[in-house]
Amino acid sequence: MAPRRAQYLTYGDDGLCAETKKFIEDAGVLLDVRDISKNPLSEEELSNLIGHIPIKHFLNSLSDSYKKYRLDKHLPDREDVLRLLAKDHTLLRRPIIRSARLLTIGCDKRKIADMLKIGPDGHITEEPVNRAPLRGPKPGRHPRSATTSK
Repeated sequence: MAPRRAQYLTYGDDGLCAETKKFIEDAGVLLDVRDISKNPLSEEELSNLIGHIPIKHFLNSLSDSYKKYRLDKHLPDREDVLRLLAKDHTLLRRPIIRSARLLTIGCDKRKIADMLKIGPDGHITEEPVNRAPLRGPKPGRHPRSATTSK
């Protein structure tokens, strides 16, 4: 079996991203790592990466720039947001992990494991990964993150 590969986009030092990267590499996935603070994404690369997924899923609402550009008040049109993301990489939520056909944003190991077919033993499997369904949020509480499908 050929090794599984994925692209891993991140920037700067972040303990949670480093832990996520180690989780993927320990499973045997070969990562093409790109630090976008040193090698920024162009508007065209961002557009191709994001595709038809709502752009709001890629925005880092915890970034200082998110409020600086008033994205918390109003989200500009797609082209303007792409220009902002190309200009200020801290607006991009990280890490972004992309396999041949799928994409995951953030450090949710369960989603990453499902996408890359990492089994409960921490190794790559060819079988579908059957995990117990996630429970919904408790009444009156909001989930921490949303799932996006292409």
